[in-house]
Amino acid sequence: MFETVECPYCEHDNDMSDALSEGVPSDNTFDHECEKCGKEFEVYVEFEPSYSASEIVYVDCERCGSSTRDPRKKGSIFPWPEAVEENVICKECFYKALSEEYSKTNVKA
Repeated sequence: MFETVECPYCEHDNDMSDALSEGVPSDNTFDHECEKCGKEFEVYVEFEPSYSASEIVYVDCERCGSSTRDPRKKGSIFPWPEAVEENVICKECFYKALSEEYSKTNVKA
């Protein structure tokens, strides 16, 4: 499927597939040179919203017992704090343990 945009100067349909593969700036605009006449013009990219749904899954932190929908799981995050023996913990427990570990390694001699 080719995405094209018409040149505002010569009305040539320019293929945008390569331009879009390089990513679009945060303001969704970029300059493009016409393949036919060589003049530069501004392209604005519009995105159609797409929606999907899924259940919200809450898990209990194995360290403090709080319920979270954004857990930290051992094996999927590196570095994992050595002092944490649990496999699934909440974000707060993870950052607290990581901070404690880093503060122990940065002690001045």
